[in-house]
Amino acid sequence: MNLKTIVFLFSTVTSFDLFSQEKKDTLKQKQDFNISAEIRTRGNVFNSYKKLPTATTDASYVIEQRTRLGFGYKNKILQMQITLQDSRIWGDENIVTKTGVFGDSASVDLQQAWAALQMGNYWKFKVGRQVLHLDDGRLVSNRNWLNQGLSYDAAVIKYNNNGFNLDIALSYNNSALNLFAGEYDPDKMKSLDYVYLRKNFNKNFTGSFSAIFAGYQPENEVSKIRFKNTIGPYLKYNNNKLFAKGEFYYQFGKTIDNVDVSAYFFNAETGYRINKFYFGAGIDYMSGQDTETPLNETFQAFDVLYGARFKYYGNLNYVLTPASTKYGGLMNPFFKFDVKFNKNHILKTTFLMLYTAQDVPDATSPGSFYDRNLGQELDMMYIYKITPDIFIKAGYHIAFPTETMEILKGVEPGTSNTPQWFWVMFSFKPTLFSTK
Repeated sequence: MNLKTIVFLFSTVTSFDLFSQEKKDTLKQKQDFNISAEIRTRGNVFNSYKKLPTATTDASYVIEQRTRLGFGYKNKILQMQITLQDSRIWGDENIVTKTGVFGDSASVDLQQAWAALQMGNYWKFKVGRQVLHLDDGRLVSNRNWLNQGLSYDAAVIKYNNNGFNLDIALSYNNSALNLFAGEYDPDKMKSLDYVYLRKNFNKNFTGSFSAIFAGYQPENEVSKIRFKNTIGPYLKYNNNKLFAKGEFYYQFGKTIDNVDVSAYFFNAETGYRINKFYFGAGIDYMSGQDTETPLNETFQAFDVLYGARFKYYGNLNYVLTPASTKYGGLMNPFFKFDVKFNKNHILKTTFLMLYTAQDVPDATSPGSFYDRNLGQELDMMYIYKITPDIFIKAGYHIAFPTETMEILKGVEPGTSNTPQWFWVMFSFKPTLFSTK
């Protein structure tokens, strides 16, 4: 974002009469306050997650816990949310002596801390640490599956009128209170900005368009930010029986190494619900690097940025970044079968077939390529909703990797064991107090 754009946006915000007598009078009207809590505990039996098991590895038994305490406030022109979070592994305390385990040196963090100011009937300005999530989270997501979740420091201008939404998000990050330009972790976004348009055409059909600008600061170049830009539409239709959605994104701009980017992604999915049963099928496609085009000439492997992985490309999380497939991209046909026994019991299953989208050169045999087939994965999840605030989930995931997947994961071909992962999660999210 250049200086003119920032000045324009600032002028737009300040042009509103924020302190008119009418708005001052609303402060005397009803004010809502609530306190919410969350305790989420997940026990895991890992024997594959992100990495392939072998004869030299043993299954791991790990218990994660997330604790949140949130305070919310709202009146007609002001809304605030402050949420404290503790994310831990049972037994990870680092303040310990032979006489006892006393806790962590830095355990509690801010998951959210934002304020939103209503400006007229349609505009809102929201600033602070907040959750950002566009559409189904393909490129910008809260990634709530992670024990920590994902939050963003940003300022967002929002417009909402008659089923039409416009969001403009701006951010600029530093690792410290720098008095002069300083280094920033090249793996983190120096700036995440976007323009997001969404229209609800009716109760069943929604369309949106995203333009996302992800900036990274190169090492030893403290005054530069290189932006990888992603634009594209998203369409979804759902009438509770027939479901269909599609999205397409084109990626351009520069990598952090100043290489031109030209990559794309598309998804198509459809499904149909018959009484208690849902049948669905679809495909994800991320472009990969053409073997005739060097990585330092044009970067063609699509990057899903800060979007969800677990939700789309297999719960075992083998595909995380373009490097996960040696820049070969991904083609992922999948099938879904869900059973909703009743409002409290749901079973979800997904079967995925994983392939690289492009040939990946065989490092041991010049002129040859690995087989594109990476293997298959079966993901199952059972959900038991005791109340709207209390539920239990359990999951089982198993994969059938090929030799190509073994090579990509750094395992000698033919030596991996069957990857499996089982988990059970208990979640409690009550509202402790509310003035509503």
